[in-house]
Amino acid sequence: MVNITDLIFELESIAPPELADADDRIGLQVGDRNADIQKVCVSVDTSSSVINLAIEKEADILVAHHPLIYNPLQTVTTSSPVSESVAKLIRANTALFVMHTNYDTAPGGVNDVLAARLGVFDTTPLTNRRQDKFYKIAVFIPDEAVERVRNAMADAGAGRIGQYTHCSFRTPGIGSFVPLSAAQPYIGTADKLEEVEEYRLEMICTGSWLEGVIEEMIDKHPYDEVAYDVYELANEPIVYGYGRIGKLEKEVTLSEFFDRTKTALDVRFPKLFGDSTRLIKNVALCGGGGSSLFQEAASAGADVYVTGDTKHHDVLNALDLNLAIIDAGHFETEKPGMMALTQRLKTIFTGNGLEIEYIE
Repeated sequence: MVNITDLIFELESIAPPELADADDRIGLQVGDRNADIQKVCVSVDTSSSVINLAIEKEADILVAHHPLIYNPLQTVTTSSPVSESVAKLIRANTALFVMHTNYDTAPGGVNDVLAARLGVFDTTPLTNRRQDKFYKIAVFIPDEAVERVRNAMADAGAGRIGQYTHCSFRTPGIGSFVPLSAAQPYIGTADKLEEVEEYRLEMICTGSWLEGVIEEMIDKHPYDEVAYDVYELANEPIVYGYGRIGKLEKEVTLSEFFDRTKTALDVRFPKLFGDSTRLIKNVALCGGGGSSLFQEAASAGADVYVTGDTKHHDVLNALDLNLAIIDAGHFETEKPGMMALTQRLKTIFTGNGLEIEYIE
C-alpha cells in the first residue's frame, strides 16, 4: 500500500522544494502524511469546482499546481471560498499537495513540457535564479554490499545524468585496515592487519542532494567507519530559473508558429502581437503569467515570446524591442506540465495499485 509520504518523496524528487520562491505556499496543505492512498487526482487549479470533482471521484489526495492556501487561515468555516474548500477536503478525507514555482523551474517541469509541445529545442532557462554544482562521491564497499549502497544513493538523488538514473562506475581493489580495540569491525579482528577485496563506487550528485545521499550511503553501508571522498567537479552547474529560450528546427513565419501553438495547446482564442509574416527561429516561453519577463526574452535573442496573462504596456514595450508576443493563456500553458506529471506518476507507481487521473 502506498501512503502520502511515499507520494511526496517522488513529487519532491521531481520538483525539489528548495526551487520554490521563498513566499510560495507549496507542499502538503491539507491532510495526514501517513495516510494510505489508492486514488490520486492531478490538476492545475484548486478552484471549488476542481475540489468538488476530486471529492466526487473519491480521490485520497489532490496534487495541484496552484496553491489553495496563500495566507495563514484565521478560521476554517464556510465564511470564505478558501476556508470552505479546506473544510470540504477535511470532511472528505482528501489531502491536498501543491507544487507551484518549484515545478515551474524544475527540469522536466511546466516550462520544459511546454517547450516540447511547441517544438522548441536546445532550451536553457530564461532567468537564472539558482545554480546547483556537481560533485563526485567515491565510496569503498565490500562486494556483497555494492548493490544495496548504490541503490540507496540513487534513490536519494545520486547518479542522475540527463534522462538516466542510477548511473555509477566501480573498480575493484584491495582495502587494508587495522581495527583498534574499541572498533566494531564488520570484517576482521582487533589489532590485526586486514586486507579485503572491495569496490570503489563512484556516483555524480548535485549539491542540493549531497547531504541526503551521504546520509543514505552511510546508513546502508556495512562498515562502522565508512571511507568516502567528495570532489567538486568542473562540470557546468545546473541552472534553475523561470521560462525557457530555445530554437525551432527550422524557420517559420510568425503566423505559422501561432497556428502551431493554437493547435498544440488546444487554445480557442490565443492572442498574437507582431508582424505575422516575419520569419522566426528563436522562441522564448514561460508557462502561466510571465508577462513581466519580456525584457529577458528580448535580451536572450528571442523572436517571439509565448506566455499568458500579458499586460497592455508589457506588450507595447516588447514590440518596441522587436519581440513578438503570443498570449496562449495562463491555464493553457500550464496544463501540459500537469498532464505530463500525471503520466510520470503512473510510470513511477506502476504495479502498486495506485490510480492516478488528471482532472480539470
